Amino acid sequence: METKDFRRNNLRALMDAYIHEGKTKAQFADAIGLPASQLSQLVGVNATRNIGDIIARRVESNLGLLRGWLDVPRTEESLISAGNSDANSSKSPIFNLQNISTNYTDHPYRLELLDVRHSCGGGIVNSEYPDIIQSIEVDPEYAKRMFGGRPASSLKLTTSTGDSMIGTIDPGELVVIDVTVKTFRSDGIYAFTYGEGSHIKRLQMLKDRIVVISDNQKYDRWEIDSSNESNFHIEGFVVGKWHMDYSRLG
Repeated sequence: METKDFRRNNLRALMDAYIHEGKTKAQFADAIGLPASQLSQLVGVNATRNIGDIIARRVESNLGLLRGWLDVPRTEESLISAGNSDANSSKSPIFNLQNISTNYTDHPYRLELLDVRHSCGGGIVNSEYPDIIQSIEVDPEYAKRMFGGRPASSLKLTTSTGDSMIGTIDPGELVVIDVTVKTFRSDGIYAFTYGEGSHIKRLQMLKDRIVVISDNQKYDRWEIDSSNESNFHIEGFVVGKWHMDYSRLG
């Protein structure tokens, strides 16, 4: 057997243990940071994809397992131990959609400015668009519909700079980021750091690599793979933008 086989067998066994506890396959996919459809491709009876290094390391990190845990054959005892480990049981969900309690509807739903700015360009953050807005308060009932039930504590604001996402996110617009999302969950727009730069870009998973896409087609795509993933860290998932336009009339 090869590493790819060990990874598949171990992930299947972890999933089976999760389901045995009364949870669902979809909940397991959420816990390891993968879409349920992609999980089926990796561990289904007729699996069509191998578990690459990026996905293996992500699963281990999300389950609180040591790096490389999936890469070697495991006994039933070690699998049970992994499923019941303190690190795994205390791990908070990667992406938790929860309703705002009605007990707090009299309190403001407040979004604060993120202390790090992200570039929608080549990674150089400039001061062309200053952070004029420091926070926004929203009616709690309206916020539940606007932000899909996310609590205010999970959301932050940042001002976009650069033109690489123009048409989707224009320079100077306020971007709303769910900062509880720290791993790739599905294709979408993310705030992330790569090396010294902070970015807002569209990310797409292709096999065992992540493609970084600018909606402005004058910018080239680039990739995150096993050779450079140590420089890549997701800081949040972009859930929306706030178009700010003020005209002085007096």
